[in-house]
Parts: sequence; structure tokens; C-alpha cells
Amino acid sequence: MTGRILATSLLGDLTLPADADPALALQALSGRAAVYATRARGEGTRRAYRSAWRAYAAWCTGLGREPLGADPDTVAMYAVRLADDGRSVATLRVHLAAIQAAHRLAGLALDLGDARLRMVLEGITRSTGTRPRRQAAAATPDLLRKMLATRPAADTPLGARDRALLLIGFGAALRRAELVGLALGDVLAVAGKGLQVSIRRSKTDPHGAGQLVAIWANPAEPSCCPLAAWQAWMGFRRDAADLCGGAADAELPLFVGLSKAGRPSAAQLSDKAVWRLVRVAAQEAGLEGWERFSGHSLRAGLATAAGEAGADLAQVMRQTRHRSAEVAMGYLRPAEIWRQNPTRRIWAAEVEPESHDR
Repeated sequence: MTGRILATSLLGDLTLPADADPALALQALSGRAAVYATRARGEGTRRAYRSAWRAYAAWCTGLGREPLGADPDTVAMYAVRLADDGRSVATLRVHLAAIQAAHRLAGLALDLGDARLRMVLEGITRSTGTRPRRQAAAATPDLLRKMLATRPAADTPLGARDRALLLIGFGAALRRAELVGLALGDVLAVAGKGLQVSIRRSKTDPHGAGQLVAIWANPAEPSCCPLAAWQAWMGFRRDAADLCGGAADAELPLFVGLSKAGRPSAAQLSDKAVWRLVRVAAQEAGLEGWERFSGHSLRAGLATAAGEAGADLAQVMRQTRHRSAEVAMGYLRPAEIWRQNPTRRIWAAEVEPESHDR
């Protein structure tokens, strides 16, 4: 007997077990669906959850098990399967979050704190570690310059847009969803300084309190200047949309698609376009390990470069808007281990006496 189909905005259609109480499920759905859809924090998370849930549901079906069976043992076995397939702990957590979200949306209780499940997850974590196995390469300034050099001329719509995407994404340490989510009114030029970027909503600000980030101009290097890139793109953006600078215009997307003729459209650019731009620019620039470049490379590049330039943890976190000091510190450690390192003084102390004897 086929169970009731439950449509959700987060995970798509969920098939309830045949013996589930439809009234209870629908009652739970009405109070929770909107909450969990909102907590997905953007299209990127929704895609990840949907993919994870489809994989789990297909695996359960193949074993003759009920995906929404609220069975910790089934989830534990699935976790083992993922670990055996070489999936990272971070990926495993995404799958568990998707499975739990599906059960909650259906009004079904799944105990992820079950003792056996917890022991399995702890064993997987101890065996594989929590460090991501594949990290995005950091697009540091020297690499970013090479990537910019591969783009079309700055006086073309595509070249102007690509440069603005790369330089604003780098300077404000933006996630790709944040970058394409910028509206025209979110970026302002500040005389004698650079750009002020208003980020309306982000992964660390799901309630939309808003965050401001400053990007200094680089007038000494026009080809790598965020302000110059933004001004060039705005010239094409305003002309194509015939903007008058009113309040309504400020709500239009800053980064949009382009027609074959190079005319900006009205549709907001997809966050996947940022991923493609960074990857293609890295490949065309001949960067080593270009396969590891992604939309996150711009954000990682800013944080890494800031650490190498001597920025402290608070300064980096203010720019990147990390909530976790541990995550932000990960970008600073490569530079920190060389600062005030005792081995430098040890070797210096050994050399100095010899120099006095000569």
C-alpha cells in the first residue's frame, strides 16, 4: 500500500509510510514546513539536502527499508555505507541533517541521539577525522591577477561583469550566493576609500539583520581595482536597463545574465555561474590544481591573504563574517606558525657567536 505523498519546499515530495497517521503528519507539516524551508539558508543548502535525501531514499528502497521509518539502526547502517564509500564527516553530517529534516517535516520522530547511532558516528569520526578531504584552493591576489587576465576586455559587458564579480567577491569575502544576491543599492562608492557592500542575508545571518563590509580601492593597479571594476560594470548595467537611480532601481539585481549580443538581462545571475567563472578563469590561467578552484576560492583567498599580510583574527572575522573563530583561524594558521617561531631564534643564536669570532 502506497503511503501519502507530502509536498515540501525543502526536500521535494516525501512518501509517508503506509501506516503513518495522515492527520498527524499534515498537522505537523502546517506548523513546521515554513520553518524548515527557511532554515535551509538558501538554494545551495536546499540542493544539498535534496540530493542527500534522494540518495538515502534510493538506498533504503534498494534494501526494502522505509526511508521515513524513523529507525536509528537504518540511519547507522547508511552512515557506515557513506564512510565505506570514502565520504567525509562533513558530507555525512549533511546527509544526517537532510534525513532528520525529512522526518520532522513529516511529523515523525527520529532519534539521532540513539546510543548505537552515536557510537557508530563517533567511530567514523575517529577513523576518518573531521578535516575536509578536498578544500577549495585559495584565490590569493597573485593568482587572482592571473585569473583576471584571462577575462575579456574591461570595456566589454562580459569583461566588466566578470571583473566586478571576481574583485567584489574576493574583497568582501563573499559566498557565491551572497555575491549573486547583491542588489544595485547594496554596493556604494565611498569617496577616497572604495566600496561599501551591504549583505542583506547570509549563512551566518539567516534572519537578515544585515552586515556591512568595506573594500578599499586599488587605484595604483586599475586592472585589479574593485572600485574601477564596479564602475565599469555599472556603466553597462545602467545603460542596458535604462535606470534612473530611483528607489525601485536599488532593488534590482546587481549581477545579471548577458545575451549573446552582450546586453544585460533582467534575471539575477545563478550562483552556479560564479562557480563556473572561477573554475574557467583558473583553468585558462593555467593555475596548478585548477580543478580545486570553486566559488569558495575567492572567500578563501581573501582570508588567506589577510593572514599572510599580518591581519589578526578579529580583523579577518570582521571581513569574512565567520561566527566560528576556529574556522576563521584555519586560514591564519599557515602564516601564524611562522610568526615568532622559536626555531628562528634558535638558529640565529647559534650563528651570532660564530659571526663575532670572525
